[in-house]
This record gives sequence, C-alpha cells and structure tokens, in this order.
Amino acid sequence: MKRIIASLIAANTFVIILSIAIISCSAGSATENDNNNPSTSKNETKKNAEGNLIEFKVNGQLVKTSGWNISRFTMGDISSGIWMNITTNMHDEKRAINVNLSGAFPGEYFLGGDDNLKPQSYGSFFPDYAGDMSNSFSFTKGAFTISKIDTENGIVNGSFWGTVKNLKGETLELTEGKIINGRLQHGIMHYQ
Repeated sequence: MKRIIASLIAANTFVIILSIAIISCSAGSATENDNNNPSTSKNETKKNAEGNLIEFKVNGQLVKTSGWNISRFTMGDISSGIWMNITTNMHDEKRAINVNLSGAFPGEYFLGGDDNLKPQSYGSFFPDYAGDMSNSFSFTKGAFTISKIDTENGIVNGSFWGTVKNLKGETLELTEGKIINGRLQHGIMHYQ
C-alpha cells in the first residue's frame, strides 16, 4: 500500500511539475518582453537582479541558482487550501529542486516521514534536470521554513534542509538552503 501511495504521489508531482513548467514558460516569455520595455524602471530591473536567489548545499557542495517558479495554487476549489510551489531554475543550474508546500503562509512545512494519507508537503531534487529528469530524489525528511511572504511586492524569503532518496536507494543531504527575495508570482493558480 505504501508503494502505491508513493507511486501516486510521484505521478501527481510529475503532473504538477509539468503544468507549472508550461505555465511558467509562458510567464517567462512575458517577463522577457517586459525587460525589453523601455517603460520598465531601472530600479525594478535592479531589484530583480538583486533578488530571486536560491542557495543550498548538496552533500556539502554549494549550489547557487534562482527561482524559476514560485507561485501559490489550489488543487480543486479554494476550500482545499492554498499551496505554494517553489522550483529552482533548471536553465541556470542543472541541480534543481521542486517542492509543493501545503500552505502559503509564513511557517515551517515538513516533508516526508509521514505514512498517513493527509495532504502534506512533498518535493523532489534532480541532480541533472535537463539531462536525466528520470533520476529524481524524493524528500524522505526535511523542512522548508518560510519566514516572509509579501504578496503585494511578490517576495518570498525562507530556509530549507532535507534528505532525498532515489529509487535505487541512494541518498543525498541538502543543507543550508536559503530563499533570498524569491520572486513570487502574483495571483493564485487553480488546478482542477
């Protein structure tokens, strides 16, 4: 039963990642066009360049990247709660993280380690997202601490750590994770 549940969670994670990837690619094109718009202020460009950083260590090796998608979403109707997706930029750095947190407010969100069926935060780490997306490591334990969510200015700050494991049984330690002025997309996406 645990393997079936794990398989269902993995399948749902893939569908959500794919959906967010498609939406984010469209959003990315709009952002690129905004950067070419002369009406975009220099302060806004500087603010974007200084923020949206995500750093962490994988078995002690530092990874510096940016947020590719940081957004809030619901699965079904709003009564199911607002969740948050944080995906690092696999175009800047092949080592990528994708997590879905079971809330979108400041607080601590634990990943893995719970065998019951209640909705909980979950996520994956990819050592080479573009080169071998099938080699994903699921969080078996860990936590994301969101210290700030500013929906008006589109900013998320926080920290994270975790142990991830792939289907071969290999494990990796993610430590000293930081989200520094991550760029939160405006609005809430609704998935049915």
